[in-house]
Amino acid sequence: MRLFFAGLALMGLLSTPPLSAEERVFPPGAAIHPLCFDQLLSGLTSESPFSPVTCDGMPGEHPVFIFPGQDAADLTYTAQRITEEGYGRGFIAYAVAGHWPSKTGDDKWTLFEVTAANGFGNLRSSIWLLLQPQGNRVVKPLLYVPGGDRCNDGALRVSEVGSDRLIFLSAATPFRLLNPTRLNEWRLFMQQHAANQNEPQASNKKPQPPFMDWKPYLDVANDAGACAGGIIKSYNFKTDTLDVLGVRIDPGAFMSAQQGTKQACINNWLKAQDRFRKDGVQDLDLDEWDSMLSTLEPACAQH
Repeated sequence: MRLFFAGLALMGLLSTPPLSAEERVFPPGAAIHPLCFDQLLSGLTSESPFSPVTCDGMPGEHPVFIFPGQDAADLTYTAQRITEEGYGRGFIAYAVAGHWPSKTGDDKWTLFEVTAANGFGNLRSSIWLLLQPQGNRVVKPLLYVPGGDRCNDGALRVSEVGSDRLIFLSAATPFRLLNPTRLNEWRLFMQQHAANQNEPQASNKKPQPPFMDWKPYLDVANDAGACAGGIIKSYNFKTDTLDVLGVRIDPGAFMSAQQGTKQACINNWLKAQDRFRKDGVQDLDLDEWDSMLSTLEPACAQH
């Protein structure tokens, strides 16, 4: 499954010719316009967030840009978001992670990896499972898995789909990798931290503190572009629960991060680990990673 790089996509929007309205393009297992996800995202705030939505056909009124992958089925479909005033406002892009016929054969289930850019540098990622009747532009959302912005829990990628669970990877900064099971919104955490500094009597309930109480951005790299690996997660369809299975560490990317007062020490600690002496990305289950992190505390607590 091809990774979607936002920078390349933005460059492509400026250089790739759009499809003409006469060209009928049907993505493998998809056949919906990328801007359909704008309708679906807007519907999440309505009283019936999982109601059916009527989507424009491909390519529709707005041009669609196609970014090829390694084979014909490995494609990303992108369309620019346009305001009512006619101005560009980011883009919506998706890739098809899988599709299956229903038991009746009259419709299909399609799993999408979606990236939504708001035009102000924010790139939100999500996974959608849609029910699509054959020959009908109406789609019904069955599952929505929200992600974050780029390396802060964004770039969601499906790894495996089973009868009862979905396993996927979310991109992670060094800070997020130190806190894989803490699901706080860390930007809000830092805003609240700053507010509490100015208002000592503030009584807001504090979120779960981070590892070693090291703060994102200030102590450990957490910039949205500082991808250092990912967090492997599992969503259970039956219990509607989300679990963290492990982490994916890219040693080279991790040790290239410089933001934060503790980051240099953390990089030296990671470099000294036997597990990362060989090149390449490493997947670790949660117990193994927790055991390794227990040695980080004495190594960098005083730095």
